[in-house]
Amino acid sequence: MTVRMRIDDYDISAAARGTKTSFELLIGTGIDSVEDGGEREGESRDIPLPVLQIAGAAEGPTLLVLAGVHGDEYEGMETILRLYRGIQPEQVAGTLVLAPVANPLSYRGGTRTSPEDGLNMARVFPGDRRGRPTERIAWQLHHRLLAQADFLLDLHSGGTHYAVSTLVGYYHNEETEIGRKSRAAAEAFGAELLWAHETVALGRTVSSALALGVPWLYTEAYGGKRIRREDAELIYHGALRLMRHLGMLSEVPEQMAASRADLSPAPARRIYGDGNFDGSETAGASGFFLPETVLGAEIRAGERIGSICGFDGTELECVVASRDGIVVMLPGAPTVRQGEPLFLIAPTRPAAPVDAEEADR
Repeated sequence: MTVRMRIDDYDISAAARGTKTSFELLIGTGIDSVEDGGEREGESRDIPLPVLQIAGAAEGPTLLVLAGVHGDEYEGMETILRLYRGIQPEQVAGTLVLAPVANPLSYRGGTRTSPEDGLNMARVFPGDRRGRPTERIAWQLHHRLLAQADFLLDLHSGGTHYAVSTLVGYYHNEETEIGRKSRAAAEAFGAELLWAHETVALGRTVSSALALGVPWLYTEAYGGKRIRREDAELIYHGALRLMRHLGMLSEVPEQMAASRADLSPAPARRIYGDGNFDGSETAGASGFFLPETVLGAEIRAGERIGSICGFDGTELECVVASRDGIVVMLPGAPTVRQGEPLFLIAPTRPAAPVDAEEADR
């Protein structure tokens, strides 16, 4: 049975130990209600936020797992459903809080942004309680879920528009406890590619977590509004590895893992940068993109990434790498438009520290 309540009344710590509960948390969107073709002015339509919670039999940390911040990214949603269905409270120390559709508005539209206001939820955190619908949902996620968590795992992918290397991103700062915890968790997750973020752009779930002092990871996967099985298995088993790393899951039942080897992290490559896809290289022409490299490839500045062609066979743009690094994003579909994101390359070395005297000049 699903428990339905206003999100303002939701308290993670209130659940009795050893219980498993499905919630519908009602959030006021600020959108006027419309019934039977007539507007009811002054009444805000509520939207239900699904939250699944497993309060373990033993005390321990609270892990918050989000998916569906972008409504066209389905890998994390599948992972959350598998975790909730497969894990029993007696196997858990602490509390597992799972939000499979963090932005119900964009999920309903099957889009990266919310159709109601055109906002990208991953750019508006910590939100605004009295703002536009997406900002209101982000505010509630920040204050009602993130603020009560000890660790955040946010599950993303390329969605409709991008093809993205499968990876785990984390906060790279060995001088802070949150940075050290994030790095250790990223290494335990088991991905072959780790993205070490020395800085984090504002507006993200992870920047909200950072402001609250909550260590975090996020995932990326190929996308395309379809789930590749290799991505699904990595994210699912990675979440189990993370729970074990946090001391929440001491023993994994056989039916949840094909073998014990599945829970052993693999050696990883590491890339650096802020992970901001808004800073991707853009297409210089509209046309059909013919790639000459693949996701995850190591590339040098000046090497060819591909061509944008017209249907008369002419090359409209020769696309070349602007820097050395690893290719982490390419177009999700071959039809590209001038000025839209085309590719992203992440460096394999951290940025050089800025000398204090140089910074003052």
